[in-house]
Amino acid sequence: MKRVLLASLGVLTVATVILHRTLPAERSAVPVITWVTDDDQVRHDTVALFGRWLAENRLPPVDLRIDLRDNTPTGPSKALIQGVSGVADDLTDVYMNQLEPFQKAGILLDVTDIARARGFGAALTYPAVRSDLEVMGRQYGFPRAVDSALLWVNRATFARYGIAEPPSRWNWDQFEEIGLRFVAAANPPGSRQRVFFLNRVWLPLLRRGLGLSTFNETMTRCTLDDPRNVEVLRRAYRWTVTDRLLPTQAEQYALVSDATGFDSSFSLFASGRFAMIYEGLWALIRLHPRGEFQLRVVEPFTGGFPNVEVGSGAVCVYAGSPHPELACLFLQFLASRPFNLLVARSGDSMPPLPSYARTDDFLHPPHHPGEAGVQEFFADTTRDCGIAASRSPFILPNEVFRIDREEFEEVLAGRASPEEGARVAAARINAGIALNLAAEPGLRRLYRERCDVQERIAERRAAGRPVPANWISDPFHLAYYRARGWLDKGGVP
Repeated sequence: MKRVLLASLGVLTVATVILHRTLPAERSAVPVITWVTDDDQVRHDTVALFGRWLAENRLPPVDLRIDLRDNTPTGPSKALIQGVSGVADDLTDVYMNQLEPFQKAGILLDVTDIARARGFGAALTYPAVRSDLEVMGRQYGFPRAVDSALLWVNRATFARYGIAEPPSRWNWDQFEEIGLRFVAAANPPGSRQRVFFLNRVWLPLLRRGLGLSTFNETMTRCTLDDPRNVEVLRRAYRWTVTDRLLPTQAEQYALVSDATGFDSSFSLFASGRFAMIYEGLWALIRLHPRGEFQLRVVEPFTGGFPNVEVGSGAVCVYAGSPHPELACLFLQFLASRPFNLLVARSGDSMPPLPSYARTDDFLHPPHHPGEAGVQEFFADTTRDCGIAASRSPFILPNEVFRIDREEFEEVLAGRASPEEGARVAAARINAGIALNLAAEPGLRRLYRERCDVQERIAERRAAGRPVPANWISDPFHLAYYRARGWLDKGGVP
């Protein structure tokens, strides 16, 4: 039955796209290319600016049109169904954990050579986000936006309850101390709790603060059965269930009636129900329509190693596009000065080219005095502490995320201890790696090579000897080894 429903959905999706593109309104005197993205003013400004950029550079005219992105929890499946069915938009936004599934399905155009020729190679953007653009050394897109998630502080909410704001850099114990005082002051005794300290935590970030990644150095094995992850799960359980510093997902949705999904966090933050939210710079796009606020951003609290996770919203070209050359012009435009200045002035994210994150347009945006210093803090923290997500080539990132989240929910519900949650998550992810290796013989050689390297890393670490940088595949381990002085000086890139 499930296969029948999926097949029916695929047919209906393709039929809808075909019908949509053959309507009279869709006809144009110049080639039409469509872009699957969100609907906001920055996207519409981008479309208009792209047309002017083409004209100013004497490039062929293009009628670029927005096809609204499906923001449901199963959103990416719509684009996947369209792609594998042979009918998809020319351009699509691809976010964290989506690049590998799209590339694996064969629906993304390899732009490596054309990017090198036209000046939008992955080396132009932040080193931390290259893994969002490349699979096995081949490039499939270019960033429209680069961002890292920090903790947004609603200064008025802290002042309302007489609680001092957190420092710019802080640890777990400080988070607990300030959080307990805040929820006690904000929620009258005996009443239902309606005000929380923070909307959510990000488990990979908490682990990294203890020096632990999801995988080992070569990403051949999941390491979530490590005692450090047990401690992370124990703390996250206590913060959510015992200390009530964070709401459960169900509680968050129950608190707000005018928004769903991630929008609920912004409504609750604006109304003072959350003192802080963990989001990227793009949060400004969601906050501006809700009024003016006195805002700060601080680093996420850690167990010792300061870090933030950096990612990008990349734009990729559909491999079956009838206009691949024209679609690639849009990726070239994303590396241009006009587009980077548009992003710098918008507050949507950090500009794709790092140099534009140091301009006055980005650091000192007009019209929002309550945000003074926010952009600069994002730029500095991303530069100093930013590390890409860890994504193994031997298992799809969305599978890792799903398993990790499911086992965390089991712990929160009291159906598993932190020890059991950590052990089962690692076992399930490692079983997924084994399953993929059995199904894809082409991966086995790379896997064996990396396992050999992993053994050599273990030998060097046991002997107290430095490790060459090019032996390490996991971006977190590379940054952590460098910070700890464990890298071979001659091997540092």
